[in-house]
Amino acid sequence: MIDIRTTFTPFRMKLGRREPVQLSLELINKGEEDAMISFNLVLGKNLSMEKGGYRTIAMEKIASLAPTAGKKFYYELWPKQTVTAGAQPIQLTVTEHYKDFNYVKKEYRKNLDLIIED
Repeated sequence: MIDIRTTFTPFRMKLGRREPVQLSLELINKGEEDAMISFNLVLGKNLSMEKGGYRTIAMEKIASLAPTAGKKFYYELWPKQTVTAGAQPIQLTVTEHYKDFNYVKKEYRKNLDLIIED
């Protein structure tokens, strides 16, 4: 079993500043055996992981995560020119694999919303 923890710093994005929000993602192995994990992070159409605005998907693979161990990832989320105030969706899919990255043991989905203010 994989425990997924996410936080935004700061909690909301202010459009007037045009500064990024940091997404912190932590994956913790709550199982009794080593886990092979991969994840996909997909941003909504008005957010990007780079200032230029092109990167909207992140994929990572973890070959082995020991029991009770965790791994952290950090992403900067930037507003695109077309963004407006409101909630922007972010979808996270974490997949636990068996023996190889081609076999799926279990899949976890988490939907996040980043609040954007004027």
